[in-house]
Amino acid sequence: MNFKQVEAFRAVMLSGSMTAAAESLHTSQPNISRLIAQLERASGFKLFERVGGRLLPTDEGAALFVDVERAFVGLQSLEHSAQNIRRGGTGQLRIAAVPSLSLTLLPRVIQRFRQENPEAAISIHTNDSPMVAHWAASQFCHVGLASYVGDDMPGVRTRKICDVPGVCVFPKGHRLSALAAVKPEDLYGEEFISLSLNDGSRTRVDRAFAGDKEHRKLNLETPYAATVCSLVALGLGVSIVSPMVAQEYLHMGIETRPFAPQIRFSTYLLLPEDRPQSVLSQRFSVLIEEMLTEASKAWQV
Repeated sequence: MNFKQVEAFRAVMLSGSMTAAAESLHTSQPNISRLIAQLERASGFKLFERVGGRLLPTDEGAALFVDVERAFVGLQSLEHSAQNIRRGGTGQLRIAAVPSLSLTLLPRVIQRFRQENPEAAISIHTNDSPMVAHWAASQFCHVGLASYVGDDMPGVRTRKICDVPGVCVFPKGHRLSALAAVKPEDLYGEEFISLSLNDGSRTRVDRAFAGDKEHRKLNLETPYAATVCSLVALGLGVSIVSPMVAQEYLHMGIETRPFAPQIRFSTYLLLPEDRPQSVLSQRFSVLIEEMLTEASKAWQV
């Protein structure tokens, strides 16, 4: 007994004739007759009788059909499940992201992603780059978005998907608005709002002021670039952040200028090293890179 024989039997039961069964299976009537005969030999009993020119199932054939239908319902369920997975992946996507993304561009990426994958269950987990890498490496999250990577981040595959030059942010109407670009010496005596010491961007910013410690007043710091921009908008100081973060807070009353020497702000896509990407993870990775590329075009240098 094989699948083709059972499939032919089911088609005859549903259509009431071997000719109609052959049409539904895109084969010939003699082939259907042959498969039914083979199934009868394999099962050890007749499946159909001709009564008054009609093909009718025997009691044994009717009893077998009940189990055949039950099996085909299971197969249809499997096919439906496969279609759902093909359309929407496993249905779950866990994203780890640094605050500079989760508080700015990421919500818009999620909005577009949900339009294309409306049934996807999405959870966002926010922390610094080392923890994002840990979540990706441990497979707690399917994809990570970090602002820097280092040798102390094993277990992940990384790819830089965005790289833009930082901008100086200051309150609207500040004296720096008269400048076309801001240099370290232009910030002499200014209250400078820093990112936390464990942030890789903080290291790059401080390096630009190496040897000129008197340039800035360093009395305010926060782990979030979004908070930096909010503090700047309230007139509490100036800073250097990613232009994509600053863009989100222009409406609060901040201005930006290019900063020289350039301080690059990067975004890295992190994936578990020993796990194939799920369908949802692949789709999200493509979308976040597309939207980051589009958003960063104005600042690419």
